[in-house]
Amino acid sequence: MKFELNNCDVYANDHPIFQNLNLSVASGEIVSILGPSGCGKTTLLRVSCGLTALTRGERRLDGGLLENQAIVPDITMLFQQPVLYPHLNVAQNIGLGAPSEWSKKEKTARIDEVLISIGMEGFGTRGVASLSGGEAQRVAFGRALMQEPKVMLLDEPFASVDVARRLELARMTRNHLKERGITAVHVTHDEEEAALMADRVIRWMDLQPPTGAGEEE
Repeated sequence: MKFELNNCDVYANDHPIFQNLNLSVASGEIVSILGPSGCGKTTLLRVSCGLTALTRGERRLDGGLLENQAIVPDITMLFQQPVLYPHLNVAQNIGLGAPSEWSKKEKTARIDEVLISIGMEGFGTRGVASLSGGEAQRVAFGRALMQEPKVMLLDEPFASVDVARRLELARMTRNHLKERGITAVHVTHDEEEAALMADRVIRWMDLQPPTGAGEEE
């Protein structure tokens, strides 16, 4: 699905996080937004998924207008730090992303498929506390895939792992997104990661007038 942000402003305590921001991502396209820490990249993603309200502007999904701060199942977000539940094992954490209408049998089968696809076959019964940073992020990504989203937002999800593992995870993520035709917005400060992930790289300064940039909350 095509995803758009049109003429968007976000203010916090009368301070502009960004102003007059425009972004258009074609259906199935992966866009990386490249910019330094604190420029507003995370706020852009939070606005995109409905976690933060727009002060002005609009979000559109496949041409349809989304209500300000509405959270919709077609859009999911992968955070910088994987949000996993310590009382659940790997398979149970992935299973949280399954649509409610799936049967138990279908859910179990899909969890097994996801575990294989993210390179974690045999990890289903493992506790998440025993996972490395890269493994934990794979689990979070697997849970996001279970939701079968149309749009995925990725907030520097590989930042907590070493360079070699980060690029490995970026390749894996790109392959899954392209295979499934998922539209994606990925933000990072790493040029190599951006070039590896994206069909198109956009520098933060090119999204809006320079005076619109501010610090993230």
